[in-house]
Amino acid sequence: MPAVLHLNPPRGCVVRVLSDLHLAHKRGRAPDVPALAESMRGVDMLILAGDTAETREACAERELSMQRREQLRRECRQRGVQLVELAGNHDPDIEAQLALLWNGSVAVMHGHSLIPCVSPWSREYLACADEVKRMIAASPAAEHDLAARLALTRDISLLLGRHVPPPQRERRRGLLREAHHCFWPPQRPLSIVTAWLTCGRRAHAFCDRFLPGVQLLVIGHFHRSGQWSNGTRRVLNTGAWFEHATPFAADLCDGRLIRYGPHRA
Repeated sequence: MPAVLHLNPPRGCVVRVLSDLHLAHKRGRAPDVPALAESMRGVDMLILAGDTAETREACAERELSMQRREQLRRECRQRGVQLVELAGNHDPDIEAQLALLWNGSVAVMHGHSLIPCVSPWSREYLACADEVKRMIAASPAAEHDLAARLALTRDISLLLGRHVPPPQRERRRGLLREAHHCFWPPQRPLSIVTAWLTCGRRAHAFCDRFLPGVQLLVIGHFHRSGQWSNGTRRVLNTGAWFEHATPFAADLCDGRLIRYGPHRA
């Protein structure tokens, strides 16, 4: 399967974009698969924009998460919903990373390609930052060539997947547990806030460089819904099915956005 998918849904086809289901993740908040599939009534095509499952090599939830992803695939087939899966940094086993719809006027991607190092706030990145920097330096074409950028993103995601911290017995409770997760190591909160604040600017810069014909870009990855306009182009983030985040859905039809808002399943 190519890294870039070109899709031209037929007239009247309703396309829904979701991202960051993080199926089986211990901090994930996705509903059970039948309930999620049932919420697709009226949808003809479902695009999952990455981090649907936890398929990273060292992830403790890998087997269960992949089982739930397969269950979702079956549910979509049974309901006649065409399923399009795109890769995120948590499921780099998916080959397709970008979907272009309606002759390239609309693009959908996970969003980790906006940042060459993928997830600078993650513990996985902090464990192998020097190696990631060497990979970026060895791929100068990724600064101007879309195929090279997507290939670099996938290679870095696979590397980070080998550095997922092993599960530990949880000894902290309540606010102490949350504080440790969010603020340790100290680089994490600064990187997270910086990513949130620069998300829209990065997305528009990515389009200017790699996808100049795109009028609507839908992404996930940053776990915060939002929308940013720049001239005639609009960028949407669909949030996440995760603790302290809200999942949004973007519904499209005939190249137009017909709904963007919280998803209820």
